[in-house]
Amino acid sequence: MAKINISNLYKSAKLPTQKLKTLVKQILNEEKLNYTEVNVIFVDDETIRKINREFLNHDYPTDVISFELSDDIPIIDKVAEIYISVDRAIEQSKFYEVEFKNEIARLVAHGILHLAGYDDKTTREKLKMRRRESYHIKKAGF
Repeated sequence: MAKINISNLYKSAKLPTQKLKTLVKQILNEEKLNYTEVNVIFVDDETIRKINREFLNHDYPTDVISFELSDDIPIIDKVAEIYISVDRAIEQSKFYEVEFKNEIARLVAHGILHLAGYDDKTTREKLKMRRRESYHIKKAGF
């Protein structure tokens, strides 16, 4: 079973940490992902913009970025990091008229599904991914 770490660097946000850990474990299990460790890090727009610029050459904040840290390293442990912008989650929860905790859950699910090979570049891919996100967050009780 993977070790799940939730780090909230956005101190003013109250996060349902235990429920999010359950969600991560559920998705890893159902999508048959064999990570030994998954780190979910909640940050602000400024931080995620820096990460987006440095690693993906996009100079703007985004809602979620996933990294497979053991891609090119021949090691036994398989580690992933998912960065989530709390600022984006706040804005998106207002825009989509959903509870903040539900938007956070959707972004966590979205990040893990990217690690599972799901993509969201086309309308068809976005729809498939959105359905899978909804399935997982509902099953986890969000």
